[in-house]
Amino acid sequence: MDWLYSAIIILGSGLLVFILGRIFPRKWINPDNFYFKTWKWENDGKVYEKIGIKKWKTKWPDFSNIITKIFPKFMPKKRLDMSATDKLPVLIKECCVAEATHTICFVIGFIPVAIWPGVASAVLSVLWALTHIPPIIIQRYNRPRFKQTLKRFTKQTQNNQ
Repeated sequence: MDWLYSAIIILGSGLLVFILGRIFPRKWINPDNFYFKTWKWENDGKVYEKIGIKKWKTKWPDFSNIITKIFPKFMPKKRLDMSATDKLPVLIKECCVAEATHTICFVIGFIPVAIWPGVASAVLSVLWALTHIPPIIIQRYNRPRFKQTLKRFTKQTQNNQ
């Protein structure tokens, strides 16, 4: 029965964190904050190319795609065209929110093990944690690329004026 309680806590807290992430004021997000900054060893996200991120990042299940189809105004577009460069700051902040929510879910997933120590809780917690590592990596890979694109477009706009 502990596995059921663990699953309820994990899934319930995951849903709560997702909802809180959607309503969290974006004006409070600073993509240059120490938590969101790209570390030197990440080489602007290029380190993740060594684990084949370009091949698997679009194949990883994305719950937000389902939400976007059901509630189109609830989530911003993921694909931007050249006319949507003004949306890049929003997308960068969304990367921050996604990374933060997945990190929080990763940590919260281990609460059941503390409450109900046992194999079932441990297995559920580890599986839950493993499902949140790839989205964190994807955000850490994409955000520096979006920031570089924004910087490039800002520079081009300034040169054209």
